[in-house]
Amino acid sequence: ELRARREAEGALEKAIGAADIAELEVALQRAAGCKSDRALLERGERRLATLKEEEKRRKEEEARLAEIKRKNVAAAAEAEKKVAEERRKREAEMASRDAALVKQQTEAKLRQKEELIKQQSRIQEEAETADAESIRRSVAEEEEATQRAIEEEEVLRKQVLQELEADGVRFRSGTEDVLEYAVYLGMDLREDVGLLWIADQALQADDPEGWDQCESPNGDLYYMHEVTKQVLWQHPLDYQYQQLYLEEKKKGQGRLDRRGSSNGAVVAPPKHGGSRGIDAPPAGGPVGSSDDALRRVLQQLLGTSHTELKRLLTEPATCRVPVRCFVIRHKSRMGGARFDFFMSISKTDDMYCFTAKKWSVSKGCYYSIALDQDDAKRAKASSSMPESYVGKVRSDRKAQEYTLYDDGASFDGKDKGGKSELRCELLHVNFSNSLRNRNPGAMTVVVPEVDSEGGMVPARPKDAAGQLNERLKRGDLGGLMELKNREPKWNPTSNMYQLDFHGRATLASCKNIQLHPKHGEQADVSFLMGKVEENKFNVDFKAPFSALQAFAFALIVFDNSSGSF
Repeated sequence: ELRARREAEGALEKAIGAADIAELEVALQRAAGCKSDRALLERGERRLATLKEEEKRRKEEEARLAEIKRKNVAAAAEAEKKVAEERRKREAEMASRDAALVKQQTEAKLRQKEELIKQQSRIQEEAETADAESIRRSVAEEEEATQRAIEEEEVLRKQVLQELEADGVRFRSGTEDVLEYAVYLGMDLREDVGLLWIADQALQADDPEGWDQCESPNGDLYYMHEVTKQVLWQHPLDYQYQQLYLEEKKKGQGRLDRRGSSNGAVVAPPKHGGSRGIDAPPAGGPVGSSDDALRRVLQQLLGTSHTELKRLLTEPATCRVPVRCFVIRHKSRMGGARFDFFMSISKTDDMYCFTAKKWSVSKGCYYSIALDQDDAKRAKASSSMPESYVGKVRSDRKAQEYTLYDDGASFDGKDKGGKSELRCELLHVNFSNSLRNRNPGAMTVVVPEVDSEGGMVPARPKDAAGQLNERLKRGDLGGLMELKNREPKWNPTSNMYQLDFHGRATLASCKNIQLHPKHGEQADVSFLMGKVEENKFNVDFKAPFSALQAFAFALIVFDNSSGSF
């Protein structure tokens, strides 16, 4: 026990000398338990109280210092926040000033650019106006020159014809055909009258052996030798007779060489290429038919009550059963094709209706249509129109837009037609893609509607805006009917697209086509055209088409698919 008290007192002395409160408390408890010296215990208690007081003051000081530090940190944060806010405000003000400055600069640049664009637009408009005026004058001069050339050529041909008739010269071919082919060979009708026998001989010559006339899928004519397979895009005889003409020209053949048939009769030219010609009966009807009987037949076929033959063929039909017709194509090596239109009025009789002749002009071409074959050849725009002239089909330069006109005069006075009153537009066709590009579906066809009395709603433009092509561009189709071609159907048996022509087309051709109202049933076919022979095409039509409109659309199909442009 004494040893334990001494150890306790020694531990207490050691704890008093140290500064560890916990160790001092443990030493005091141990010394008190061993009943150590009271003075030592009191000294230990005083030392414990002092340490606790110091510890308390130390904690208070730390707390005070921590509070000061917290306040300093808070103050510094607040100051930094204020500085950041002020900096943000200054940056916002600077950004706002910069934005305002950029906006002002941008607006100034835009105003400058707009002013420059306006100035350039004014300059361009002035230049375009000047160019348009120059082009207009150039086109007008070109048209006038072309028109003068056509008129001079026509006058020259008439003069040569009169001289030949006065001299009693006869050719085996038609005199007009001889003159036309002579010009094609390069002859000057003023100087080479004595060499016209070459053109006559060329027209009468048989095709050289071994050469076949062919037609490409696009409708272009070419010639192929059956042995050598050589292909010529010009008739094999053309070069031969051109060389003969040049040789005779060098010899100085200037006198009139009267070479013709022995009896002086004019002999029709042969049809090169094996095309089958059909002689046209008189326009009044088939042989042996009276006018009244023919009129009744046509009225029954067309479903109209007109009595005049011209109106029967030019006014729209009201029948719902298609009228069967056909077109005969007469190809020419000179490029001026001719087409005859016949109507089948019975199982055995076909009535001649129209003839169309193609003429080339500066802005494309046109087809003059007449009730007489000879008048169609003479129906140029520059000459007075014969009584049988009924209208013309005119194309644009690109052969994409075609319009059928009657025999009236144009609103601008350039085309006098056959009458003084303004002409009517009877048909308009727009090809967005040409048939020669094998896309015959890309077309728009418009015809005037038929009124309640069976007459055609007149489309008689008084200015350019009233023309059918301009109305079609604007979508102004009041009083007009829009048609489209019938689409073929897929045949899984033959594994191809097919279109039923009900036997009216027996040969494949890009000219085979059917039209129906755009907003009607596809089976309601208003127009049908189908190839049956090399130069024969069936044409069927019903309301709202007239015979003239049906013939005109067939001409348009021929021209657009010919590739001549």
